[in-house]
Amino acid sequence: MSARGLPTLTTFPYEELDKREEDHWSGAAVSDDELRALALGAFYSTRWDAFHDALLLGPERDHPLGDRRELAIDTLTGAWGITDGTEAQASMEQLLDGMHAPLYAMVHPLVMASINASERDRFGERADRHRAFLRQVGSFRGMDNPEALVRDYDIWSQAIKIGFTDHLSRPLPSDIHAWDLARVVAVARMAFTAGYLEAEVAWDYLMRALPLAQRKYRNWRQFGDAYLAGWTYWQACEDLAELKSGGVDRRMELLRLWTRPTSPWRRIALNLI
Repeated sequence: MSARGLPTLTTFPYEELDKREEDHWSGAAVSDDELRALALGAFYSTRWDAFHDALLLGPERDHPLGDRRELAIDTLTGAWGITDGTEAQASMEQLLDGMHAPLYAMVHPLVMASINASERDRFGERADRHRAFLRQVGSFRGMDNPEALVRDYDIWSQAIKIGFTDHLSRPLPSDIHAWDLARVVAVARMAFTAGYLEAEVAWDYLMRALPLAQRKYRNWRQFGDAYLAGWTYWQACEDLAELKSGGVDRRMELLRLWTRPTSPWRRIALNLI
């Protein structure tokens, strides 16, 4: 019983966020930087109920779709079209360079300029100039469909205007490379668990992702905000309707990572302090 006038202390103050399994730790001997690199993909470790401190997607448990290896193979095939180590490495190289981040870097500033335009732009002249510019960029870069950037521009503008980005921090992040870097870790761990990559190769990709994240983000708060903005941008362009509930759900998962005492984001800082 708490003392009069003092709140009762609890291990985690958000009961609605505490319904998932406990964070899983294998006790593996990893260095601080290896743990930081793994923590780039902590969102997926949490979603998968996997170890936070190991490449292998343990602990193993009974599952109607198979063991962890079979689940990794199915996910790589279904979500990524990856069926071997060569394809896994090609995808991770794209992610390290920025798979969606470069598109967002072009589209997002233009969308915000259009949304914040003065009354004199009420008929959308600025947006039309933006679309023409993006068509030119798409053609100059040799994109198969130069209209793809225009489509992203219109969808992202719509998502912001109708409130489907309300779960994001404000102002909206200007960079979403965290979305790509987190997926480097996810793909590397799945490919290792599937037997497509040796541990040394998987670790190499993780350790290449870490300094990129450290240079762009001061802490896990910034990293998580950028990750969620990246997912939101991708999801809007894939299926706008999914944002209505999916964004809030992912924000809650990030809040869990930021605040839960056993979270890897509480165990180690992204950068040395």
